[in-house]
Amino acid sequence: MTRFVVVETGPNGPNARVRLGTGAGAGDNVRPAPVIDEHFVVDVDVCRDGRLLDCADVLQGSRARSVADALRRLTELTSTHPACGIAAVPLAGRGGGSGGWAAAGGPDRAVVLVPYGASTAAARRSLLPSCLHAWLVAGHSLREWPYARDVPSD
Repeated sequence: MTRFVVVETGPNGPNARVRLGTGAGAGDNVRPAPVIDEHFVVDVDVCRDGRLLDCADVLQGSRARSVADALRRLTELTSTHPACGIAAVPLAGRGGGSGGWAAAGGPDRAVVLVPYGASTAAARRSLLPSCLHAWLVAGHSLREWPYARDVPSD
């Protein structure tokens, strides 16, 4: 899976929303929202095309892993594809469900864990790495993300 993602300001201020694709159709009479970030996302668990992996802004896994496995995968991704803005791997939660993301990125190459809240809708979960990329583009560190947790030490 590859996709182009656009993160825009929301109608009520600085809230971000993610829209897949390039925007409203020619027939739509919609005032475009200011764009915060545009980026190319590649699923590292599906894509085998090295050219796509090398030019991706966001390298995003689709296979949930334990925290230890996710951290190893992030190390591999960021060293193999240093041009990516962020790499993110989904975390396995209790009972095999999704527990959030492990992410690495930004100028400081910070590594954080971002657990899901109980109310996080499943449809929005896959968009978190794109929101994190927009956060980095805005000049923040992953460590400053409101829900980020430090990686536990061994």
